[in-house]
Amino acid sequence: MKGDETRRTTENPDSTRRNASGAAYEQVFDGRKQRVRGVWKRGGVFYARFTATDLAGRKRDTFRALDGVTSAAAAKAELAKLKTDAAAHPVQVSGRIPTFADYAERYHKEVSSTKRLATKRKERTHLDWWKERVGALPLNRVARVHVNSGIAELTKAGRNPRTVNLYVISLRCVLKRALEEGWIQTMPTAGLRPLRTTQKARSLVEPETFQKILTVAPTVTRNGVEFADYLRFLLYTGAREKEALRVAWEDVDFDNEQVEIGADGGTKNHEARHVDFNERLGALLAEMKERRAPDSRWLFPSPKRGEKDIPARSLRQALHLCCAAAEIGRVGFHDTRHRFISECVMAGVDYLTIARWVGHRDGGILIGKVYGHLSSAHRKTMAARLKLSSPTESNIIPMPAAH
Repeated sequence: MKGDETRRTTENPDSTRRNASGAAYEQVFDGRKQRVRGVWKRGGVFYARFTATDLAGRKRDTFRALDGVTSAAAAKAELAKLKTDAAAHPVQVSGRIPTFADYAERYHKEVSSTKRLATKRKERTHLDWWKERVGALPLNRVARVHVNSGIAELTKAGRNPRTVNLYVISLRCVLKRALEEGWIQTMPTAGLRPLRTTQKARSLVEPETFQKILTVAPTVTRNGVEFADYLRFLLYTGAREKEALRVAWEDVDFDNEQVEIGADGGTKNHEARHVDFNERLGALLAEMKERRAPDSRWLFPSPKRGEKDIPARSLRQALHLCCAAAEIGRVGFHDTRHRFISECVMAGVDYLTIARWVGHRDGGILIGKVYGHLSSAHRKTMAARLKLSSPTESNIIPMPAAH
C-alpha cells in the first residue's frame, strides 16, 4: 500500500486552508488516496481541525497540532479521541487571542470581584505587576520562561518566598481561567513548585498586656467601651478581626449557649461555625445584652452609622491608640486568636474541638504545628507533673571501670 499523501490544488479551493498568519494547511490522504476528513498537515506536522464556539457564541475553526503523530492512520485515531474529549469538555476559541493585560482586567472584574476585599486588593497588586512584564503578550505566548523570570526578579528585589508564591498564585488563577475558557491549551505554571518558606514562631502575648489595653480603653477613645467588649470577644472566641465585627444578636443563642461566627458566609473559608460559651464568653455576652444599642442588630455597631444600621468597619485605630497610651509594643488583633487557641491547648482541649471553634478544616493539624506555643510557666507545670518510670538508685548496676 502506498504511503500517506498530502495535496494542495488550485482547482479545489477547499483543499487548502490558512491560519491567521496566512500559513497553508494541506489536506491529508491515506494510502488509498481517500481524504482523511478533519486532518490537515502543515510543515510536516499533522493537525486536527475542530469547529468550536468562541466567547461571543460564534462558530469558528480551530487547528490543534497532533504532537508525535507520524501517519494519517494515527492522526485519524487521535482525532477520534480528541472529538470524544471535546464532546465531554467543549472548547471555546476566538479568532484573536486577548493579551494578558486585557484578559487579567476582565478576570479581575468578573472573578476577583467575588472574593474578599483584602484578597481582591492583593490580587490586583500582583496582577498589575505581572501586566507590566507580560501584559502585551497574547495569553498563549505567556511561557514558563516568563514565570521563572518574574520569580527571579521578585527574589532579587528582596521579596520573601511567601510573597513570591502569592504573586505566582495570582498569575496561576488568571491562566487557569484562560485554560478553562479555551484561550490556552497548557498551563505555563504546570508542575511549578512553590518556594520553600519558613514559618516564624509567633510570640504569645501575655494576659497582662491585654489587661493594660482594656484598662486605658475607656479614657483613650470615645468608643472605648465597645472596643473593650470587642477585644474581649476576640479573646474569648478566637474569632478573626473582620468576621467578629459582622456578628449580629440573632447569631447569639443563649438557650444553647453558642454564638455563630460567619452566618453571612463572610469567614475565610466561607463556612459558618459555632463557638460554645465558655465561662467568660457567656458572662461577656450577658453583660453586653444588658446595654446593647436598641437601634442596632449588631454586637458592634458602627459609631458613625447615623440612620443606617451597619456594623463597625474597623477598630484598629482604637487599638493603636490604646497600645500607645499603655506604652506597650505592637499588638495585633490576630494575637487574640493566637492567645485563645493557646489557652485552649494549655487547658487540655482536644485539637479537633479547637479546630471547629476557630474554623480550621484540617482536624487540628495546623493547631499542633503552628498554634501550640505554650507559656514557660505551663511547660514547667507539665514537666513537674511528668512521672517517669526508671530504675531505682539501688538497682543501678555500676559499669566496670575501664582498664
